Amino acid sequence: MAFHLDNLLNIPGVTVETCAYQNNEVYLTLRLLTEESSCPHCGTQTADIHQNRPILMRDLPVFGQPVYLRTPRRQFYCSDCQRYFTEDLHFADWERRYTRRYEEYIYKRVQSSNITQVGREENLSFTQIQGIFNHQRDQKKRNLG
Repeated sequence: MAFHLDNLLNIPGVTVETCAYQNNEVYLTLRLLTEESSCPHCGTQTADIHQNRPILMRDLPVFGQPVYLRTPRRQFYCSDCQRYFTEDLHFADWERRYTRRYEEYIYKRVQSSNITQVGREENLSFTQIQGIFNHQRDQKKRNLG
C-alpha cells in the first residue's frame, strides 16, 4: 500500500506538492484541489483567480519537528457582482498564520502547563502564545453563546 503525505497531513481538499526539510523544520507546499470558490457577496461560483499569494502557516509538529505549510491564498474575481474576494480556508481562521488544529494544540498545552514553557518548547514568543490562547478562548466562548 502506497503512503502519501496527503494521508499524514489529513486536510481534506488539499494535496502536498513538495516536502522540504531545512534547519530542523519541515516545509510542505500545498495545492488546493478545488478550482473555484463561492463568492461571499452573491454566492456565485467562480474560477476567475485574480491573484495568488502563498502564505506560510504553522501546523502540528511531526516526529518532533515543527511543520510549516506553504498555503495558496487565492483572491478571486466575481463577474456577477464585480467584486474581489479571498477564499476561506476551512483549516485556518481568517488572517491567522496557524492552522486551527495547531491553535487548539497550543491552547490545550497552555492549560496544562504555562505560556512560558509552551513558548520555549514551540519556539514561539510569549505574545504569540498569548495571542493563540486568547483567540481560542474567544472562539470557544462564541461557540457556547
